[in-house]
Amino acid sequence: MATESLISWNAPEHLHTEKGQDWYWAVGIITLALAAVAIIFGNIITAIFIIVAASALVIHAARPARTVYHEVNDRGIMVDKVLFPFLSLESFFIPHDEFPPKILIKSRKIFMPYIVIYIDDVDPESVREVLLRYIAETEHHESLLKHLLERLGF
Repeated sequence: MATESLISWNAPEHLHTEKGQDWYWAVGIITLALAAVAIIFGNIITAIFIIVAASALVIHAARPARTVYHEVNDRGIMVDKVLFPFLSLESFFIPHDEFPPKILIKSRKIFMPYIVIYIDDVDPESVREVLLRYIAETEHHESLLKHLLERLGF
């Protein structure tokens, strides 16, 4: 069964903020302090986990965001090569006061309640019109934790 592409665009997979040397120093100092506390309490495995997790965080934070293909078709929303069927999506919201524009999608899945898709190259209103044919529009807000992590540079 062929799918019909209703609207498509390319956009970054997430917002990338450049980090200065101070950010890397802060992450390193906090990591070493947490690892030292874990060692003092006799948790060597926890200390190793903290160091490995912080290393992965730094490597991921240094990498710029990839530009990903997005498409709304008659079956669902496709991000890169992953299809989110409309049956697994509850509702969506496009905040008008945020830049860059993005779609906040509420999923029916327990472990992935919200999906954030950035809109680039197309008018957010035309994306809204296409999505209204398939799922409801309900006002959603990103979590306080996500806003806090963005302020910290993650």
